[in-house]
Amino acid sequence: MGRAPAKRKPSSPPPPPPPGRCHFWLPNKRRHCANTPLPTSQYCGNHLPDSASDAGAPFRRLVPCPVDPSHTVLEENLEAHVGKCPLKKQAAALAAQPFYSKGINSGGGEGGGGVTSAAKRALVHKLTKDELRALIEKIKLAHASAAMAMRDSFLVTDACDNWMRNQVDRKVPYQEKHVTQQASIIGNMEAFGLLQKGGEVAEENGVKNAPAVVEFGAGRGYLTQMLADCYGIRNVFLVERRSYKLKLKI
Repeated sequence: MGRAPAKRKPSSPPPPPPPGRCHFWLPNKRRHCANTPLPTSQYCGNHLPDSASDAGAPFRRLVPCPVDPSHTVLEENLEAHVGKCPLKKQAAALAAQPFYSKGINSGGGEGGGGVTSAAKRALVHKLTKDELRALIEKIKLAHASAAMAMRDSFLVTDACDNWMRNQVDRKVPYQEKHVTQQASIIGNMEAFGLLQKGGEVAEENGVKNAPAVVEFGAGRGYLTQMLADCYGIRNVFLVERRSYKLKLKI
């Protein structure tokens, strides 16, 4: 006799937003948006609903940016935004570099046409069940032949521990789980000999031989910020595909 399906616990409604905060609830982060609402709305400009719910507020529709659909803009400002979209400027600056070659890593062969993400998804959706199983087995076999045993290593140096204990300004956009992860990354870097122990930077070699850090996928640069604060490293180079927001200054 089959077991009756378990009843799902109804999700509780979100708490009221803090004073002066946007009323948009972020379910993945389990908090409200941290932005300030517009004077005529309970929401900020990023989360203004399609149909204005506030009395007397005009209808303002948000549409995806044609340059970068990951963000939206007000329809009335779309034409002006396209001309000054930060991603458009960044893409133009990248294309102007002498080393740039469009589609060089797309695997398009000599034709250079490349394969878009949408085309790749379409090919996967066209696979039969047997073809999909064969593809999964092929991936598992390739992983098993190349994978190596991994061990957990959680290390926090004294320099990072002092930094974490002295970080009392709650306005800094750090979350404890991220800080702990970054501190452990730095701890393992020191254990492998990539950093001077004790959070000290050797000065006897002069500026020319001072340590330098290149961080790929830097995001907002928090890891490099911790390196700069704890180890005094000043020669840094951050690489981020979507760095146009530049929300953190080091």
